[in-house]
Amino acid sequence: MENLRAQLVLSGIVAFICFTGCYKNVEEIDTPQAPLTKNDSLKAYKDSPHRLFVGFLVGGDDPAEAFNPANAPDSVDFLEFFAGRDTNRAHWRAAQAKGTRIVVCHFLQDAYFDGSSKDPATPTSTSTLASSASTYDHWASAMYQEHIVKDSLDGIDLDIEYWTIDNKNVTSSSYPNLLKSVAKYFGPQSTSPLTLSMGKKPVFFYDTDGSLDGNKLTGDSSNYDYVLFQSYTTGNHYWGGSGTTGFGSIIKGYGANKLIYLVNGDSWIHADGTQDEPNSDAKVTASLLSYAKWAKDNTAAGIGAYRMSRDYNHTPHFAVSRQAIQIMNPAK
Repeated sequence: MENLRAQLVLSGIVAFICFTGCYKNVEEIDTPQAPLTKNDSLKAYKDSPHRLFVGFLVGGDDPAEAFNPANAPDSVDFLEFFAGRDTNRAHWRAAQAKGTRIVVCHFLQDAYFDGSSKDPATPTSTSTLASSASTYDHWASAMYQEHIVKDSLDGIDLDIEYWTIDNKNVTSSSYPNLLKSVAKYFGPQSTSPLTLSMGKKPVFFYDTDGSLDGNKLTGDSSNYDYVLFQSYTTGNHYWGGSGTTGFGSIIKGYGANKLIYLVNGDSWIHADGTQDEPNSDAKVTASLLSYAKWAKDNTAAGIGAYRMSRDYNHTPHFAVSRQAIQIMNPAK
């Protein structure tokens, strides 16, 4: 009798275990994990350690498809609105859905300071000049409200060259104060809310050809996410260096881990098959691919192309940019 009772108890325990185990398995089968989408994978890639690619979108004599953000290569990390931008916001969102961040480029002369005639808060005489004590907080705040809050974009790029100052609202001595104001709203030290599109701090690009700033960035680099250096070897606005062999001097001035080296995509082939000068297409292509290899083999944040949109005119579209990205990130 005791043996029979023990057998019944044991049978009940086994049955309970089977039931609960089977029940758990049924739950797991009924609630499968959703598979990763292509955009999920792209976002994961862009959040992972890798060499970055920045592409400027410029309108003009290229097809509208060339500067449509939705058409940019999936693996581009940042797109820049420079001139003649695509105004279709659905195209912006399509690019951002891939984890691509969009920033807006401004010249220093766009800015106004407290007391300037352009400052809607404190209008004064048009002869007012910027001083070493001028604050550009109003302009920086306005740019944050326009680009981040209103447009749900992802950051700002300040083009820092001699010709970008107008000697009234921004002078060569006052522009460091402008950078400090912008750093309150954009960049790694900013205290502004995170972007709606990416949930990250608004990016701050320090974009230069070295003509204005010299080594003034040294000591302040914590305010900027990346330095875009216009290391152009083609066109009428070329850098004084000679490709990757001249990168040592740039690194000395700006440090290495935040540097992104740019080529001048103006020199790529036009939609009608013409070139700005003989062999310019091949020359800028060779520069970008050599920069990509250098970035992969050395300490560099990445590379990019002013007017990447002109690379659209190659077959397949954006062929050179895609190849450069693959060179930098072969396993990605």
